[in-house]
Amino acid sequence: MLPVKLTLEGIYSYRERQTIDFTRLTEARLFGIFGPVGSGKSTILEAMIYAIYGTIDRLNNDVKYNVMNLQSDRLFVDFEFRAGEDGRLYRATVECRRSKKRFADVSSPKYLYHVWEGDEWLPCTREEVVGAIGLTAQNFKRVVIIPQGKFQEFLMLRDKERTDMMMELFGELRRYDLGGRVAYLEGETTRRVIDLRGQLTGLGEVDRERLAERKQRYVALQEEIAGVKKEIHEGQEQVERGKKVKQLTDERVARQEEERKLLEQREAMAGLQARVDEYERCLQQFQQPLSRHDETGRRLAESVRVLSGYREQLTAKQVELTRFSGQFSQLKQAYEGRDVLKERAGHLERLLHLRAISKERDELKERHRKGEEIVVATRREIEVLQEQLREQKERLEQLNQSIPDMKMLSDIREWYNIQQHIREELTRWQEELAGVNKEIAREEGEVRMVQEQYPAFRALQAMTREALQEACRERQEQLAATVKEIREEWLHLSTRQRLVDFARELSEGEPCPLCGALSHPAPLHATEVEGELKEKADRVAGLEEEGKVLERMVSRLTVIGERLRSAGERKEQITRQQDVARERLQEHLTRFTWEGFTPDNMQRLTDEMNRVALLNKEKLDGETVRGDMEKSIEQKRVNLEKYVARLDEISREIVQRDSQVGLLREQQAGFDEKEYEGVPNMEIGKELDECRQRFEQVGRDYQRDAARLQVIEADFRRWEGSVEEKSKEVIHLQQELEEEVQELSRLLKDSTYPDLAAVREVLAGKLDLPGVRGEINRYREQVHAVQVRKAELEVLLAGVSYNEEEHVALCQRVEAALVREREMLAEQGALGSQIKDMETRVAVREKIGQELEGLESRLMNLQMLKGLFRGNDFVKFVSSIYLQNLCNAANERFYRMTRQRLKLELSEENDFVVRDFMNEGRVRSARTLSGGQVFQASLSLALALTDNIRHLTGSSQNFFFLDEGFGSLDRESLSVVFETLKSLRAENRVVGLISHVEEMQQEVPACLFVENTVERGSVVIKDKN
Repeated sequence: MLPVKLTLEGIYSYRERQTIDFTRLTEARLFGIFGPVGSGKSTILEAMIYAIYGTIDRLNNDVKYNVMNLQSDRLFVDFEFRAGEDGRLYRATVECRRSKKRFADVSSPKYLYHVWEGDEWLPCTREEVVGAIGLTAQNFKRVVIIPQGKFQEFLMLRDKERTDMMMELFGELRRYDLGGRVAYLEGETTRRVIDLRGQLTGLGEVDRERLAERKQRYVALQEEIAGVKKEIHEGQEQVERGKKVKQLTDERVARQEEERKLLEQREAMAGLQARVDEYERCLQQFQQPLSRHDETGRRLAESVRVLSGYREQLTAKQVELTRFSGQFSQLKQAYEGRDVLKERAGHLERLLHLRAISKERDELKERHRKGEEIVVATRREIEVLQEQLREQKERLEQLNQSIPDMKMLSDIREWYNIQQHIREELTRWQEELAGVNKEIAREEGEVRMVQEQYPAFRALQAMTREALQEACRERQEQLAATVKEIREEWLHLSTRQRLVDFARELSEGEPCPLCGALSHPAPLHATEVEGELKEKADRVAGLEEEGKVLERMVSRLTVIGERLRSAGERKEQITRQQDVARERLQEHLTRFTWEGFTPDNMQRLTDEMNRVALLNKEKLDGETVRGDMEKSIEQKRVNLEKYVARLDEISREIVQRDSQVGLLREQQAGFDEKEYEGVPNMEIGKELDECRQRFEQVGRDYQRDAARLQVIEADFRRWEGSVEEKSKEVIHLQQELEEEVQELSRLLKDSTYPDLAAVREVLAGKLDLPGVRGEINRYREQVHAVQVRKAELEVLLAGVSYNEEEHVALCQRVEAALVREREMLAEQGALGSQIKDMETRVAVREKIGQELEGLESRLMNLQMLKGLFRGNDFVKFVSSIYLQNLCNAANERFYRMTRQRLKLELSEENDFVVRDFMNEGRVRSARTLSGGQVFQASLSLALALTDNIRHLTGSSQNFFFLDEGFGSLDRESLSVVFETLKSLRAENRVVGLISHVEEMQQEVPACLFVENTVERGSVVIKDKN
């Protein structure tokens, strides 16, 4: 992880927004952030951790309230950094706000995470960001950003805590924690072995002789079924031939009947053909001439009717034209004399305009007088407000001097919060300890329940888990020996059972197959052996069942033991954490140095904070009042300027109105205004409107009637032309009709028809020629088709006859053969299912047997591994190898830093020790190192850890941040620190330091400085000068 940019606002002592650009700092490889104690240096690191992980070490209770600056309403942190194999740019943001109604209410933090893709920020999750870094919050504070007081933590950790940290840092160590996995696999394998044995029992034995018999019967059935199928096939062919002969015979009878019916329609079809021929002749000779004659007659009658209407319209239009011409001559005279009305309307309009302007001039003069009064009053109000503003500023200055020191109250509150956090932590550890004790008691009760499951142990006193587990194993060994002994006896009895079988086959006078004797006076009887065999088998089954119960008890006790071991470790860890918390509480109490306050009484601080809140509220209200006054004064000044400007505008408008009045009076020369003295404007307006309306009405009437006259004249001319055209059309149609009558007379002479009425009668029949012709053709085709098919049937049935009795008997024989076939197929199917089931059972038994053999071998191996991986000794062993490699990597720097005087090593308990070459190479505890040596050793380990983490995450950035005051080091230790920091400049890594020691500033090439001011809070400056 490499920081790029950090923005802070409203967090701890950072009241205003501050932005730190780390680009210049990281390019220098070694940089520092300096400032006095309490200036806000450590807050920079805490803000980074808070933005990424959402946690702050100093506070665990009500973080969102306590972390926010008391004089800020908003907390905001924006952190940009690079992480991951490809050094991608990430951004983490956190923000919360204070309630405007209740000072102590703060909204829940809102976390946002983004990654830079292409040329924009894309949203992502916290898990993706943490995954790119590759560390949890706790280990991030151990190897990348090391907060104050945490630098030596890894060096001084105990074996258990360091192993847990190594497993978290090096995730691959978890794959060596195999104890639980092996126990799980052992239980699963045991259950699978029992399940397979049960499956074998459920499958039963398979008789291979019966399987062979069923297969032979199956083959014989196949041959019988083939013979029956052949018989069925031949019979079905004969049945089909009989059906075909019957169908053809029936069809011949039907065709003969169909031919008879068609021949009966022959005369009707001949008459229909004669009608069609006559209709076609008449249609060809007379249809077109007759249609033309009728159409011409219709058109002539229509034209005569239309011509009569045209002549009536022409007469009416001539009368209308004569009447309208007389009216229009009168209107034209009135139109030529309308200019007098226009001049009268102009004088009246100017008279009304003159009166309106005079009225506006008087109103403007009145507004000018009132405006002068408002200007004087506004100036007087501004003077009063200025005096009130001066008094309000004096009150605010007195209020500022009475507000207590907020920084001191904030430090006291932070002290109380830390004390509360430590006490809550003690309470939490106590509750967890009680929970662990309950868990231990519950598991011990579980041991007693397991003991009561076995009848032999039930009556004994309560046993410990180890004793009960050992007793179970001893009992298992006893059972195994007993089962072995009984199995040997059972084998002996089985031999005797075989002899009994031989004894049953003995006959007096025949030789014994074993000894050859001809006499058998006392042969062995079956009852003597079979009873003992059954007794032994039952006893073995009972002992095996008892062994399974013991095996389940051992497995359950193993799980209980693992839980008890884990609970014991947690109890030991909780006890240590309680001791650490008590020490922190005692050390924290020594830091309480404020007079007027007591460590156990927070009420005084609450009262002071409430008083400060009230004073701040009063100050805020006062500043609001002051702001309102200043705004009011400014607004009144603006209004005053507007009033003065408006008065000037009114003065200019009055002069303009005077000029307009003089111009209008000049234009009214020659008009007697006295005639209208005392006449209201409304009456003058009405007269003006009447003049204008009369003027416009005369113009409209003239234009309307002129257009109307033109329309009437055009209509008259159009009707004249229509009458002339229609008369010509009537004459032409009369000539056409005469010619068509002559043509029809000529056609009648050449035909057999006496007159046109006979022709019209024939054509009135309107035969559907295509339909009638189709009907005649279909009839002829049907007759032809029936006669052809009848001839074909006679050929097919020549020499063939149908016997119904023989056909029925043949069908019955085929049906009986089909019944036999179905029965044999059913038998074959049943045999096939039985054969398949028996073969499947044989295959399953073989498969289960093979799997069971492998699982039993695996179970033996798992039981052996279970003993090897009991506890986490194997994980500790692998962790020690990783830790040794880490120690070797740290020694490459630590040995060089100490000028070959000291070297880090691991003790048998996996604790760090130091080999002192200045004292004959003797080994001593790392806790005996001086302050400077502890710094060198811790720094070497931190750098080695950083290198390993960088290698695991694939990051190309090698960076860590150290917040260590160094103020407690003596001069010699501080000198060692200086030399160590100088050596880091030559390495390809980026290291950041936070300190208040001024001497360190000379050793660091790039610096930032932090100051905490009363006015602005903590402020970041690039250069001290």
